[in-house]
Amino acid sequence: MTNHQYSEPAGASSRWDDEDGLFDAERTSSAPPDSLITFRFLRDAVVRHLRLWLILAIAGFGIGVATHFVLPAPHAASARLLITTREGDDPSKAMATEVSLATTRTVAHRVIAALKLPDQPDDLLARYTVEPITSRVLEIKATAKTDAEATTLATTVAQTYLKFRREQIAAQDVPLKRDLTAAQNEVTLAEQAVRAGGDDPLDPQRPNSPEVTRLNAAQDKVKFVQQQLLDSTTSAAKMNSSRMLDAPAALPSSGKRMLALKAATGLAAGLFLGLGFVIVRAVISERLWKRQDISNALGARIRLSTGRPPRSWLPFARVLRTSQSKHPGIKLLSQHLSRRIVWTKRPTPAMVVVSVDDLRACSLAVASLAVALADEGKHILVADLTGTRALARKLGVTESGVHDSKFAEQGRRISVHVPGKDALPPEGCYLRVGDNNRPAGSGDVQLDAAWEAADMVLSLAVLSPALGADHLGSWSSRAAVVVTAGRSTATRIRSTGDMLRLAGLEIDTAIVLHADKTDEGIGVADAETAPASVDLEMFSR
Repeated sequence: MTNHQYSEPAGASSRWDDEDGLFDAERTSSAPPDSLITFRFLRDAVVRHLRLWLILAIAGFGIGVATHFVLPAPHAASARLLITTREGDDPSKAMATEVSLATTRTVAHRVIAALKLPDQPDDLLARYTVEPITSRVLEIKATAKTDAEATTLATTVAQTYLKFRREQIAAQDVPLKRDLTAAQNEVTLAEQAVRAGGDDPLDPQRPNSPEVTRLNAAQDKVKFVQQQLLDSTTSAAKMNSSRMLDAPAALPSSGKRMLALKAATGLAAGLFLGLGFVIVRAVISERLWKRQDISNALGARIRLSTGRPPRSWLPFARVLRTSQSKHPGIKLLSQHLSRRIVWTKRPTPAMVVVSVDDLRACSLAVASLAVALADEGKHILVADLTGTRALARKLGVTESGVHDSKFAEQGRRISVHVPGKDALPPEGCYLRVGDNNRPAGSGDVQLDAAWEAADMVLSLAVLSPALGADHLGSWSSRAAVVVTAGRSTATRIRSTGDMLRLAGLEIDTAIVLHADKTDEGIGVADAETAPASVDLEMFSR
């Protein structure tokens, strides 16, 4: 069997051009320049992932609303105290001291003992706050599960604090009282010394004697300490006049306002996380979204862009369904591939579809195209070269070898070739110009017979740099590459194009799935838009 093309091999070109490849690595305007992030770039990323950050914003809003009911805000109550501080003290510093006294662990421990609470002192301190309203008014706010518990807690904290404060004020007189006792003892000793010297302490006859001088000094000291104690007692009496201004009461709270606040907070948090994720991902990602970038990386023209391919929610739905074939994206893709077929008698028309990143969508498109061509009366041979049998399963074939498709019937002929799982990349029967030294067959009798009887050979392949694409040269001379926007990096796409060209295949068309809606480019490779070359032979005529 021979399948030689009638075209002659292309000779060496005598044309000269000025394209030296110096600027081939330049990035297009669809991607931000190095070290520069443009507003247009960020805007496109936000618009592109609109659904993602909207979902996160809505999720944040829902979480905020749910927390209002699952974790309701605690009830609060407040008590205001009128505080009298020591005369001459700085009001701001004095009130800071009062706040420190009210939030001591001693006060918290006494409140726990009085109310028999299960809380630890640190836990209770987190449930109430003390703030100065003015230079003399102190406010205590307490939170609890109910208004009654909050009011009781605020009242107990205020009363315990006032009692603890009085104890601290009273403790200030203890050193003075001790000094007064010591001074009085000195007076007693001095009187005894005066009497021992033969004088009267009440009416001394020798006022300048050492004993009388000592007695006078001791009496002066007593008077001084007594005056200090009197001043301290007077000040303490004023400070102990501190009291509660009014009875503690629960603070009014608006449930609707709290619900709106939590919902707005959740919405803002979700929006911030969503937009932040989208922007950071766009900045650090190396995946290509724009047609122009994909075209430059692949080295071929983007001839078709489609929307999102269909999704399958059925875990066991492997066979091609009519609804999948009629999906707008799959239908458009299969029609485009059909128009790229060159119908000749020899060699048998063949096309290889190379999936870069969406094998499922390519399987649906190739299977739909095979069924559509078979409906026109043509015998179609389909080769699943992906190694996963994804295309074969769509046509109802699961075993290795050449088998009739599940869709084959009277007037509809579809054969499916499935290579062995552990076999090397299989060879086909398509012979290119310059391959006359290749055997006239594939070595597979069933495949040779099916190829000879077929009117069209459709192949689906997935390339790997480890294996290359040399085997695809025996299946077709023309390839269609399918890339999904935003899934593959420039390196992966460029590797696919290089492997196909090294194998001698022409990239006849490139298709972009799930095209970016913000993309305004047409996807023409730089080589196609280069200036026309100059024919040097023209000048010699």
